[in-house]
Amino acid sequence: MYRYHFVTKDHSYYDDTSLLLHQILTPWGLHPGCDRYPHDDTFELYSVSGSSFENKVKLDWPNIKLKPGYYRAGVKYERGFRLLGSGSVHGTLYMVCAHNGNFILWNPSTKESKLIPPSPFDSEPNWRFCVIHRGFGYDSVRDDYKVICYGKVSRNCYGVFTEEANCGSYLWEIYSVRRNCWRKLDVDMHNKHDSCNHQQLYVDGLSHWMCFGETCQERYMLSFDWSNEIFLTTLIPPAPISNINGRLEDFWGMKQLFLLNGSIAFIVSYKETGTFHISILGELGVKESWTKIFIVGPFPCLEYPIGAGKKGDMLFRKKDGKFAWFDLNTQTIIEEFGVITQMLGCQITIHKENLLPFEGKSI
Repeated sequence: MYRYHFVTKDHSYYDDTSLLLHQILTPWGLHPGCDRYPHDDTFELYSVSGSSFENKVKLDWPNIKLKPGYYRAGVKYERGFRLLGSGSVHGTLYMVCAHNGNFILWNPSTKESKLIPPSPFDSEPNWRFCVIHRGFGYDSVRDDYKVICYGKVSRNCYGVFTEEANCGSYLWEIYSVRRNCWRKLDVDMHNKHDSCNHQQLYVDGLSHWMCFGETCQERYMLSFDWSNEIFLTTLIPPAPISNINGRLEDFWGMKQLFLLNGSIAFIVSYKETGTFHISILGELGVKESWTKIFIVGPFPCLEYPIGAGKKGDMLFRKKDGKFAWFDLNTQTIIEEFGVITQMLGCQITIHKENLLPFEGKSI
């Protein structure tokens, strides 16, 4: 009964939202055995609707002047952008130019875009800031969009970058769109916070990342409150161990965070058996509040989840390359469609239209 109520209830998060499909295409699949380079990839974004995405409109990437210093020889930025995050933030997407490292904000509804300037450490020739985390969110108290970076600082000593002990080695920086400046974020965070998945999950004014624990099997969720600028960690229970032909499959299970019908969900996917364990979080910071609500499968035809829809249904990639919508309540595949040809990766993103301009300085 609880599971049925969870997947069938309406959630205000999805009011007036649409789905965006982001695809990464590579010519490698067209010519088996040929050499492939990252700059050969093409990135496409579509607005989609209908149970089988029969209504599919390709969106033009923003026409924005990128920073020349980021260009790599022979690479054209028109091939597209990577999306950073599982959904838009007040109608705005945080993206990186796929081939030259420019980070931008873009509102597909208004076509407004903004190039994020490099942080002070990125701008100094004698320093290097190796970023581990990137995040984007909205501060509702100050009506301000913000970008956060976490990374390792090293100093250029005669052409060799070495760790700089005096600056703490690892630091957080935060950028304000309203103030158009970066500043160091003073927080008492001593852990390294290696991210398992650089995709953030944003909901209700907080961003969340899944990170490694003390061992490669352990995971925890790192959360950031954009208005109060504080962090919170939530331990994630160990994934169940699946014994496949005498081999423990826990290490090989794909672990992901999704927003499932307005709740934070932790999903463990076992590719060989097509089994998926889904738990939802009841309270931030409380490990015991994770509740397992679904064990899907075995469905050997399913490979891994791509994202969640608006009513508790999930989009999977099948092992034959097709899409499949899966109904969690009935535990059935409700729609199969399309062939993902030459596909390196794809994701679906929840997008809510916002016609208001960016705040802060004119852009």
